[in-house]
Amino acid sequence: MDGSDHNQTFFDGCIRTYGAATRHMMTVWEDVIGEPMPTLSGYPKDRFRNALGHFVKAIESGDASALRAELNEAVEDDENVKSLIDESLASPEEASAPDVDDIPPSVFKKAIWEEAYDHAGDEVVDVNLDDFLRAVVTRVIGHMGWKRRFNVGANRHFPRMVQWLREVEEETTWDEGIGLRLMNRASVGRVALYPTSPHKLKVRLDSAWL
Repeated sequence: MDGSDHNQTFFDGCIRTYGAATRHMMTVWEDVIGEPMPTLSGYPKDRFRNALGHFVKAIESGDASALRAELNEAVEDDENVKSLIDESLASPEEASAPDVDDIPPSVFKKAIWEEAYDHAGDEVVDVNLDDFLRAVVTRVIGHMGWKRRFNVGANRHFPRMVQWLREVEEETTWDEGIGLRLMNRASVGRVALYPTSPHKLKVRLDSAWL
């Protein structure tokens, strides 16, 4: 995978999700309220948090059933955006807490390396990706000193995690072998360019090339 693919994965996993969620919220707001949402500024994550604030105030006023219903319909076909909005509206205070996009790449990749070394042995080892990532996330949370834990699954965090996994995969790829390889759990076929869930994937670890 070349640099352009990495950039696209980052875009899909982070900027796209926040940007799409904000656009949906702005459109629904104007449709239901009858006037544009006040101007939002800042980075995509900041714009999302500002838009969320307007929705939270409307919900607290007790006059938000139409807003919520139309927003649900608008995002029903995009699981990542739906997950972000649902989680944020359920716990607005959590939307301001650190999330996967706030982790330095070096920290997450270091945790991947450490977990890979711990699992690798004399023989090639396959580890289900959801189990592997949960252990990686535990290391990351401890390093960052956070109390909040990310869910590992088909959510907005997963594309970013895949990006970092693939960077480590490239760093362990040699002519003779691969130290960490992202694979389908059935060991056949190519992994999708933008997988949406870890549940049918695994990592194959070969200590000779780590």
